[in-house]
Amino acid sequence: MTPSTSRQHTSGARTERRDGVVVVGGGYAGLHAVRAAEQRGVDVTLIDRSGNHDFVTRLAAVAGGAAPVGDARQPLERFADAVEIGSLAAVEDGAVVLADGRRIEADAVVITAGAEPSRPPIDGLEHAATLRTSDDALALRTAIAGAPSVVIVGGGATGVQLAGAIADARPDVRVNLVEIDEGLLPGLPAGLGEGAARILTDRGVELLLGRSADRITPDGIEIDGVFLEGLVVWAGGFTARAERLGVHTDDGRIVVDADLRVAGMERTFAAGDIAAHVDRRGGELPMSAQIAVRAGTAAGRNAARVVRGEPTTAVPLGQMGWVFDLSGRRGLAQLGPFELSHPFTDLIPPLLHDAIDLKNLLEIGGVGALRYAPEPVRALFRLLPPLGTDSPSFAAS
Repeated sequence: MTPSTSRQHTSGARTERRDGVVVVGGGYAGLHAVRAAEQRGVDVTLIDRSGNHDFVTRLAAVAGGAAPVGDARQPLERFADAVEIGSLAAVEDGAVVLADGRRIEADAVVITAGAEPSRPPIDGLEHAATLRTSDDALALRTAIAGAPSVVIVGGGATGVQLAGAIADARPDVRVNLVEIDEGLLPGLPAGLGEGAARILTDRGVELLLGRSADRITPDGIEIDGVFLEGLVVWAGGFTARAERLGVHTDDGRIVVDADLRVAGMERTFAAGDIAAHVDRRGGELPMSAQIAVRAGTAAGRNAARVVRGEPTTAVPLGQMGWVFDLSGRRGLAQLGPFELSHPFTDLIPPLLHDAIDLKNLLEIGGVGALRYAPEPVRALFRLLPPLGTDSPSFAAS
């Protein structure tokens, strides 16, 4: 697809036209939006700041040394036909403005740029490593390999999975996990947090619960007046910062209508971590891979409907469960009323995690995409029949 001749927009930005749908962001929501629009015969251009698709659900294992570096990412060109590099600076109705000054206009737009690590006012937080992107994971992998001890701040999904991966792959590294709440995985069923504590404690991870960080230095962290030496990793959650994009936001996330159109706009949609998704009762949904996949697919379909002159449809969303892989063939899951967090049942979640990744790869790239999948996913595909693309997805985190 060849861009049309550029023209000047009244804002002074250089405007370029793309036919069909422009999707911004090559994560789970973005690639599912691309696939959904293409399946309806609409041209799609994918814009991403790195040109890579990060396998976010595998980054903790890569960073901790429990998975090979190839599990961290793959070039987006392996999953989408038209890929351009660019960082989002502003959102308009039917157009986006990029940081390099270009204004890209299309028949419809889907915004799926993700969240970033939260930055609370902790003295010295800039000295802590973070884990959100594949670049983060690869840098952490190198740093952890040369560190005698690691202090992870945040006992949510990222912190728990990273601690599990390090303790499994590098038992010579001392791991401390700090959580301000009295239990791990706060906000989720208590059984999951208890299961995580059992698995991590069995691996020698020291849990510092009900504790908070006072100060971080290049050499370690001070917690309630006690200084711990080691590599500090900030895993205290993620936040969206969409206010700078010129759209209506709620706690940093883009407010969307029932059909995932950006509030006040007709041709621009938003999906994934950057969007303030709500359930049927109006409750805010978490930032999860499950929501990103389903919302991205729905936004791509509705964007294609706009291009084709068809009415859009409302998108019902809800969190259906959680799946966490703590490496070492142990994990945690909550599927509806069922929890898999006890000895022996904790063997099942890693298999579910692989199955979810398999399903997502089949959805975004078909069987051919499996050549780029982590080996456990390829092995599962060889054992099982392909999963249907309309079956429900759980959140592998």
